[in-house]
Amino acid sequence: MRESPEAEGALHTTGEAVGGFISKIPGAVSSFFGGLGEGAGVHGTFDWIALILGVALLASVYRGFKRGRIVGPMLSGLIGITLMGWAVS
Repeated sequence: MRESPEAEGALHTTGEAVGGFISKIPGAVSSFFGGLGEGAGVHGTFDWIALILGVALLASVYRGFKRGRIVGPMLSGLIGITLMGWAVS
């Protein structure tokens, strides 16, 4: 099966366009998280880790209160808020 030169050119152009689009994705993701971090006051990897752990601890606080527990969720909430405060300072 032979392809015409026009179809070959169109395939080449389409392939280059898709490749160019895919090559820009890592930069866009990096810029997105960089802007999000600047807006939240998070500047480094450890700050991101602390922020994510703080959010996870606050989610566990909700589940703990929902189960009728008091002391454990309060301690987890205190640690979570402290981590999140440290992350954005």
